[in-house]
Amino acid sequence: MDREEQIEETLNPRYLNYLKSVLMAQLLLEANDELKGSEAFRQNIKYQVGKTNKLLEQVYQQGFNTIYYNNPEMCTNVLNKIDNLIHKIKIASIDELVIIDALVDQYFKNKEEINETQTAEFTKIE
Repeated sequence: MDREEQIEETLNPRYLNYLKSVLMAQLLLEANDELKGSEAFRQNIKYQVGKTNKLLEQVYQQGFNTIYYNNPEMCTNVLNKIDNLIHKIKIASIDELVIIDALVDQYFKNKEEINETQTAEFTKIE
């Protein structure tokens, strides 16, 4: 497979969905690790989280490693952006969630226009 075919393959919607799934699985693994030691982390939950983590690691670890080692900076930045977004949703009030939802809807209706005026910054990883 030449370079052009590789690029085309990575832009394939199925590949992008797989990438999204791998990254979300990694975030779930990290979030589950943060539950340890909390009051909510009791026997049944502890068992289920452990079972889920084991399954996710079996299914997605190789894919995550491939994606990460192909471009660690991009992968780390994407994971951080997703994690930051989830945190903002988690701490938002009900009123704020309604507004956030409306803003996201506006973004999807006017992507091109918004992308012309807004920028996303990625952190350089040394």
